[in-house]
Amino acid sequence: MASGEILSCSKFYFELDGLDDLIVKKISGIAITLETAGDKKPIGVGKGGKSQMQATVTGVTNGKITVEFVSTVEDNRLMTWYEESHSEPIKGGGTKSKGARKTGSITLYNQGGDESARWNLKGVMPQTYKSSKLEAGSTNLATETLDFVYENMHRVK
Repeated sequence: MASGEILSCSKFYFELDGLDDLIVKKISGIAITLETAGDKKPIGVGKGGKSQMQATVTGVTNGKITVEFVSTVEDNRLMTWYEESHSEPIKGGGTKSKGARKTGSITLYNQGGDESARWNLKGVMPQTYKSSKLEAGSTNLATETLDFVYENMHRVK
């Protein structure tokens, strides 16, 4: 890596356990929020009438990762995983995956093709699934977009 190299948003990959060969078009939503208390207004006053404030972390809120994949012939693994992760809408009951979640990672590569940044995710589960708009005469590629929820995410590189 060149000293001080700036990373490009176009050299990346998203992988999940057992789904490491998909074609990824784009990723968005990498976010973690520390929930706080006592950071918006004074929590009290001290001697001399001086206001006291202290931001205290009370929890963490994860975002959701949205990943758009390019559809390929006869590869329905994303839809299958989504269906197996959720109860049947009318019947209800348990899921085929029995609540199993995946681990995954988002990786950015430098200009030399070396891994230069990585976020590891644990407890990944598909929340929503949708396919691209199908339209006669369209020149777009068919895509599948999934929103993933996760239990935790850490930037490890």
